[in-house]
Order: sequence, then C-alpha cells, then structure tokens
Amino acid sequence: MMKKLIALLLVLCVAGMVLAACAGNETPAVPEEVQSEEPAVEPEETAIEPEETGETEPQGLERLYALHDPDEVVMTIGDTEIPWRDYFYFYYSQASQLEQQFQMYQAYGMAIGWNTEADEEGHTYAELMGPNTEETLRQLLAVEQLAEELGVELTEEEEEAIQQSHRELITARFGEEGTEEQLYESLESIYVSPELYWRINRYSYLYDACYRNAFGENGELLDEQEVLAWMEENGIVSVNHILISTDELEEEEAEARAALARQIADELQALEDGEERLARFLELQEQYNEDPGTVANGYVFGPGVMVTEFYDASLALEEGQISDPVATNYGYHIILRRPLHADDEIFTGDYVNYSGRVYAASEQFNRLLEEKLESLQTVYAEGFTTPNLLDYIDQQPAADR
Repeated sequence: MMKKLIALLLVLCVAGMVLAACAGNETPAVPEEVQSEEPAVEPEETAIEPEETGETEPQGLERLYALHDPDEVVMTIGDTEIPWRDYFYFYYSQASQLEQQFQMYQAYGMAIGWNTEADEEGHTYAELMGPNTEETLRQLLAVEQLAEELGVELTEEEEEAIQQSHRELITARFGEEGTEEQLYESLESIYVSPELYWRINRYSYLYDACYRNAFGENGELLDEQEVLAWMEENGIVSVNHILISTDELEEEEAEARAALARQIADELQALEDGEERLARFLELQEQYNEDPGTVANGYVFGPGVMVTEFYDASLALEEGQISDPVATNYGYHIILRRPLHADDEIFTGDYVNYSGRVYAASEQFNRLLEEKLESLQTVYAEGFTTPNLLDYIDQQPAADR
C-alpha cells in the first residue's frame, strides 16, 4: 500500500533477512545498469554455506560478538534497554547484506566496498554501520510504542497470518517434521533471539495496523479538505487537453496546425458558461485530439511528471479555464483545468498510481512516526563505543584491497 511511501525502514529489510537466513539463499537482483553485461569475474565462494545461513558473512564478526555478554545493556532508547544481542543482530545483518551486494557488484566489474563513499557527506559504508544500526532499532521501537499509544491490537486474522508464516518457515527449512526448537537453534546462528524473531515478525503488521487506526485502510478517515489542501500545497493539478500534433511536419504544415490550435482555443475561451465549455471541449477533443495516451477524465499530476511547459501552463490556470495553445515538443496543447478531488489517482509515471487521499495520509503517518522517533532519546552505556567494522573483519572486499 501507499502508506509504505514513507522512507523505507531498515527494519523491514532485516526482517526479510531473518526469513532468508533460515529458508535458504536467493540470488539478489542484478542492477539495471549491468543486466546486459557478463560478470568480470566469478563471484567468490562464501565462507558460510547458504544452507547454513543464506547470507554472506564478513569474516571476523564473531570476534566482535564475543566482546560483550549477549544480555549486556549497551544502549537505552527512550525507556527501553537494548542488549548487546539485539544490537549485534542488526549490525551483523546489515553487514551481511552489504557484503553480499558488494560481491554481486564486483562480479560485474563495479568497484564498491566498505571504504566506498555511501552518502553525500562522504561517509563510507563502514562508517555508517553504527548509525544505521541505531536507527534501525529506533524505528522498530517507534512502531511498537506508537501501536501501544494508539491502543492498536492485531486482528485474529493477522495473528493467524503471523503463525502461518512461522509454520511455513519451519517446514521450508526443516521439512514437515521440523520443530520450533530447530528453528530457534538455527536463528541463534545468526544472533537472533526468539524474542527478537517474534518482534520482527509482528513489525509490518503493527505498522499497517497503526496506519489503519489513524487514517483507515486507504486514508478514508482523513478529512477531504485536508487532502485537497495537501494536493494544492504539493502542486497537484487536474487537467484535460487537446493535442494538435506537429511531429515530423514541414514548417508550413506545422504553422497550419498552430493556427488550428489557436482556433480551437479561441472558440472554447469565448464560451462563458462552464458546463457548455466543458461539453464543447469534449466534442472538440473527440474530433481533434492526437494524444493516444489521453484518458477520459484527463490527468492528475504534480511537478516533474509532464514536460515543463505543459505543467507550468496547467498550474497557471484557474479551475474551468482554457489555456492558450501551449507549444511543446509534441505539438500544441489546449488545456482545460479541472477540479481536484481527494480520491483522484495521481499520475506519477510509475506502474501503480494512488489517490491524493492515500498520498496525504501517508505523509501524515510519516510525520507521526518522525515525531515518535524524535521523542526517543538514545543513550549509550558508559564505556560502550560503536564498533568500527574494519577492526574486526578479517578480509575487506576486493575493491578495498
């Protein structure tokens, strides 16, 4: 759902890794820019077999884990004490996932590794390990505490879905006769306690339940005026248009098309009655429009989706107003500004579009979570320092050697 528009939470990624680690290894998607290329070298074999963990573990992290007792409290987030075991799992899983990605990119001749810059501030992947681990824990706690504050409880169907996923994981990993004890033992090998395993399993369900509680399944609890205000603030417009194409035309013929566009615009602008203007617009659209992608009720979109000339002209119109002919690379557009509605689907150029109501609710839910995150103060235990990954891994990726 569009509520997942908010920044992708790291904990969602690592939650999937718990399942991947137990169910077996899958080949990651090849980046689009290298899909057509042959690997420059064969990927190196990993020290840990896929059937054991499903991940590529940077060797040496077991030395890091041994530095602290699993139950030692290494940080407090809000009022919640975080044991070393939980901190280390998110640190470890992030490192394992990145190591796998590094090897994949290197196999296609792309130089990337722990010392590669990962953000605009120049931090390397290794330097971001600690901050990202902390942020992941904060995000997990933020959703759990928000659910508690909202009085959110999972439905029977959701609880059953969690149990069903649990049973399927056991079967996939250990067969029909597999046991919960076998699963927990396997999870221990990737530093996941049973308690953390269940918290991660419940995370996405709690996330969805918090959204539903605040805004409804698809934002239907959000006031329509709030949605319309969000759409206007974000430059969303609703328009229909008539395109007079000038594609591949000689200059004289193109001038004739420009004159036709001017004639259509003049006729429509001369009509004072809004309903009459709309009816005539649709008749002329049926007769002259040469945009094969035109939909019946036009387009609802924001900045950056259509060509600049088209968007700027659309934004400048009042509701019900007809534009002068707008010249673009496609030809001449006669644009009609339409009223916005909260449930209008906003065209983004992606495969799936969502309504203004869903976008607005998603943004408000994002703010709700951000406020919760900001309220969670992080305090590290005295004497605990964020690990430097490069002090513990035995071998850096080829790009760093």
